[in-house]
Amino acid sequence: MTFPDHDPDRIPTQAELDAEDLAEIARQSKDADHRDRYPTRPVDPGPPPVALVRDARVAWLLSSVAGLIWVVYGFVNLSATTSRLADRLQPGLEDVPDVDSAEKAHSLAQFWPPAFLIGIPIVVAVSWLMLVGIARGHSRNLRNVYLATVVVILLFVPVCADLLFNYPDSPRWVWAMAWVQFALLIVSMLMTLRRSVGRWLPSTMRVRSIRVAPGG
Repeated sequence: MTFPDHDPDRIPTQAELDAEDLAEIARQSKDADHRDRYPTRPVDPGPPPVALVRDARVAWLLSSVAGLIWVVYGFVNLSATTSRLADRLQPGLEDVPDVDSAEKAHSLAQFWPPAFLIGIPIVVAVSWLMLVGIARGHSRNLRNVYLATVVVILLFVPVCADLLFNYPDSPRWVWAMAWVQFALLIVSMLMTLRRSVGRWLPSTMRVRSIRVAPGG
């Protein structure tokens, strides 16, 4: 900035300093607006890592096979599963006032097995679309959503396995299939967290500091 008297040793006034700061803020704002309107062309990230397009998907597919086995068994034996669950729930409802424990237990047993057998496969299927989309879209955010979705599935699968299949007269291999699915989903999740995947995905957006105008 050129001062009125062209004196290099002159100390600028506070108003002149404020004007310089405001001009700098305006320039940065204009540059940011230009970047938003005309973003730079994305750089080709190269082929996705094997851990993402092969290992994570193979683990997911194997987990889905295990899950399909116990889901099909659950539907085929839905009546027996409902009866077992009702007998299990009734003792815990006997001390609840103004509630018919047998009727309430039967009502809950009629609702939760179909809800688990339908809801969990739907969420698992959606997670596959996310897993494929990570590589196709080169998206770190979608990877994070996939991880969150798998965590939700992992919370429900053991509960489902316990409520539907953890009975003396229920085949233990069906109960085990649910835990096989649980373990393989963890493997799939861990594959997407491999270092090679993290390097291939775009870097995390960092919050930039904002320069505040003097007196603002």
